[in-house]
Amino acid sequence: MKEKKNRKRFNNSRRSNFIKLVKIVSLLVVIGIIAFIGINKGINSFANMATSQNSDKKDVIENPSEDEKKEFGEVPLINDNRGVPVICFHSINDDPSVKSPIIISKDKFRTQLQAIKDNGYTTLTMAQLNDYLFKGKAIPEKSVVLTFDDGYRDNYTNVFPILKEFNMNATIFVIQSYLDRDGYLTTDQVKELSSSGIIDIESHTISHIDLPTMSYEDQLKELKNSKEKLESLINKPIISIAYPEGKYNDDTKKAFSEVGYSMGFTTERGYADRDDNSAELNRICVDYTYKPKDILKVLKNLKK
Repeated sequence: MKEKKNRKRFNNSRRSNFIKLVKIVSLLVVIGIIAFIGINKGINSFANMATSQNSDKKDVIENPSEDEKKEFGEVPLINDNRGVPVICFHSINDDPSVKSPIIISKDKFRTQLQAIKDNGYTTLTMAQLNDYLFKGKAIPEKSVVLTFDDGYRDNYTNVFPILKEFNMNATIFVIQSYLDRDGYLTTDQVKELSSSGIIDIESHTISHIDLPTMSYEDQLKELKNSKEKLESLINKPIISIAYPEGKYNDDTKKAFSEVGYSMGFTTERGYADRDDNSAELNRICVDYTYKPKDILKVLKNLKK
């Protein structure tokens, strides 16, 4: 009887040890599988990063032409389709009696531009953006376009001096019939801005009306008259238009082509790139809540 008990105890002990061994082996197998997957992911991630870096290096133009150097200096140039962030501002004003999400203080605006400058971005003109998007020309690897809608007078009194300080280009989309109104640019200010060499004056229609509510004929007048009157004022071609509140329809695009604009800007968030229809270019509108880190996020990480 005692021998049977010992044998049973021995068998139970052997079975228990076997189960423990199976568990240990199973655990080691699981750990091995996890480690293998992790290593493979690491290898793949490293390979993808290396491929991406090599791809980026290939996208950078190694030997820019003399004309490109003259236009942009010694910054790295690219000619791929990564796109360009087109930032939309409105009013830059410290007047405490005027409250609106589209009004940004001068100090906050200055810090935003400082962040753009410190991170090595080049501000493009409208002509440079158009050449990149539709004529296959190269631009700086870090490019951005600064735009201002409506043509507020503070664009002259507050924005213009800061842009000169930072040596940055910008575009003001002007509501033509609002010129010389209280709070808006004067015709003389528009002429001065246009002749400054750093400000492009472009169209924001005649009267800032909701374009999709209008007939094709009325839309055509809005787009055509604005272009012609502004061209007569500044004696330069008007090549682009920003639709009021970013609203447009098929008639708008038809009128856009009929009048002869090169670029039409919406407020649909994303980069302007070579896949966009020329009448439906993306922009990124910012407001008073944007800090420098938010501007940098727009420049570096925004996706359509």
